[in-house]
Amino acid sequence: MSKLRILCLHGLAQNKTMFMKKTAALMRSVEDSVDLVYVTGPLAVLTPEYSSISMREQSANTEISEENKPYAWWYPQRYKPLLADGTMPGVGESLEFIKTVLIEQGPFDGILGFSQGGCFSACLSVLLEDRSILPDIIPPEFAHPPLKFVIVVAGYIPSEEQGLSSLFSRSSKLKTSSLHIIGDLDTLLSPKEMLQLAGCYENPVVLRHPGGHFVPSISSVKKRLVSFISSFSQLP
Repeated sequence: MSKLRILCLHGLAQNKTMFMKKTAALMRSVEDSVDLVYVTGPLAVLTPEYSSISMREQSANTEISEENKPYAWWYPQRYKPLLADGTMPGVGESLEFIKTVLIEQGPFDGILGFSQGGCFSACLSVLLEDRSILPDIIPPEFAHPPLKFVIVVAGYIPSEEQGLSSLFSRSSKLKTSSLHIIGDLDTLLSPKEMLQLAGCYENPVVLRHPGGHFVPSISSVKKRLVSFISSFSQLP
């Protein structure tokens, strides 16, 4: 039986190496069933505490090991202001980057994402399922099939981003299978925000844990993940 291929998208100010470490304990429970492909977002994070863009860029260029360099899929407003068309800087670049990953390293059965990466994973599930929404980005002839599933850890609807938030204003529910892992003690995102995203999917699997904004690895979460992944491993 071939393994399920899963694309893994890290959170804001992380990279693929960091995310690999943060998910290692959880994903070990399904390692016999999946091949995990981790990628780093194309946007270097500029620390928002500096008083000017030039100071942030100078800070970003200081010597730091590649393993610890922070990256993003787009820049939230606390980093950079919205563009004139209401989009967040970096969204277009990341979409083009991930389209190349899908073609060159895919096809993927599913995507696993955390926080900003979870939000991006959900956006990609919409774009791959319904090619009519933004055909200039994912056209009908795009050579990657719809996802079988998406696993969203601490994900949310990108309400700041006009283009991406419109993906979740559909009248019909998304048919892509989804697992949503929600921390009841998350102080960066409220469980309500995460449940709003889950509500966009048809029959979402919602798994709540007694923790905060991180990838949990407690036994109850592992068991539910194994059950979720197993339902796809048994498909032809």
